[in-house]
Amino acid sequence: MRIDSIDFNRRPSGRRRALAMGMLVVGLSACNSDTLLDLRNPDIITGGVARDPANIEQLYNGVLFEFGRAVSGAAATNDNPGVVGICGVMADELWYASSFDSMQAIDRRDITDVSNSDLTLLFQRIHRARNLADRGAEQLAATGETSSARRSQVVSLAGFSFLFLAENFCSGVPVSSTSLNGDLVFGSPLTTQQLLDSAVARFNSALTIAGTANATAEQNLARVGLARAQLDAGQFTQAASTVAAVPTNFVYNVNYSESATGQNNGVWQHINSERRSSSASGEGVNGIVFFKRGATPNTIDPRVSVDSIGRGLGTTVPFYNEKKYNSRGASIPLATGIEARLIEAEAALNKGASASYLTTLNSLRTGGGVTGTLTDPGSANARVRQFFTERAFWLWLTGHRLSDLRRMVRQYQFSAESVFPTGQTIFGAPYGTDVNLPIPFQEQNNPNASTGQCLDRNA
Repeated sequence: MRIDSIDFNRRPSGRRRALAMGMLVVGLSACNSDTLLDLRNPDIITGGVARDPANIEQLYNGVLFEFGRAVSGAAATNDNPGVVGICGVMADELWYASSFDSMQAIDRRDITDVSNSDLTLLFQRIHRARNLADRGAEQLAATGETSSARRSQVVSLAGFSFLFLAENFCSGVPVSSTSLNGDLVFGSPLTTQQLLDSAVARFNSALTIAGTANATAEQNLARVGLARAQLDAGQFTQAASTVAAVPTNFVYNVNYSESATGQNNGVWQHINSERRSSSASGEGVNGIVFFKRGATPNTIDPRVSVDSIGRGLGTTVPFYNEKKYNSRGASIPLATGIEARLIEAEAALNKGASASYLTTLNSLRTGGGVTGTLTDPGSANARVRQFFTERAFWLWLTGHRLSDLRRMVRQYQFSAESVFPTGQTIFGAPYGTDVNLPIPFQEQNNPNASTGQCLDRNA
């Protein structure tokens, strides 16, 4: 299997500023994009060092660090599990199994307090990743890397950061910027479509840079990101065309460290180590049955493997350990050829009017060792549900599911209460009606977005 990897490096968190002047970075060994890189001991550099072209390697590492922490959260006690974990909790991949109300509110889709600490931390980290990726790309160009694999990579990471905001937050996310000198420029609220347009612009730029540099892996990374943005915008045919050249065995990983505590996979930390979130199955009436609850063995599909090991932290809530990321150094896939094929299958689905998508889905199942052949369920709505169930299994715990539930509402006209978890949570509390994450209270400090409110909370 072709696996291209990015080592994402960890450093202490900061507050709102998208670029901290004291940056903890990790050196990378020289290698090509097909090599799994070794993380070394962290070092602290100042803002002046970050601005020095001679230290571009450290700035590049800082970009990787910030993005990795946005994806998985930080592996620290009482931290949160990043885009993958928080959006999995709000969807039906995870339920929260511990006692903190900030995460319980996200799980029950009822975030009435926009000072929610987990919401705020996720929002800040995505913005830090976005801003530093944009600044890093500029600095790489200024130091002569106008066409290089790593500049293309960094531009794509900025694109994925915009995607995270568009897919998971409400419309109206303000986008500010901070220079390497520390100058802050407040941004205005962007609609979901404007966020997607910003992502598309970066992926197109990354494609051009990678093409000039003859960097195939980075081209495929940008292609999958671009197609994902096109899919979010309802451009199904264009998305399928974008990923046509991506091989099915392509994987681009976010890599973490087994040995350095500050560089562990935060999803593993939050679930496997601390038992704060649990793998979910059949959550809230509508949730997909990913595995058998209360049975031995639990697993019903090789794409979702879990262990039942008791109760959540400080609660009586049942806890199921996920085994996809089964070590503190486990990688998280950012873009894959399987996702490319799923995008092509969705284009063939034609909003449920055609069953031709089944050829692609069954080919993936055969290649992935999944038993059973899917057949046409016979109606447009049933085909859409069947397709999104397959996406849910293939893309489990990779940060896609919340966006997919929103797309089922926005693009396929399902009601939110027919696809999102509803009824009562695992704690017995009623679910709310949120279908996305709101803008944190702290954004009211932005004079261009002084109300700090969403333009709308629609899917």
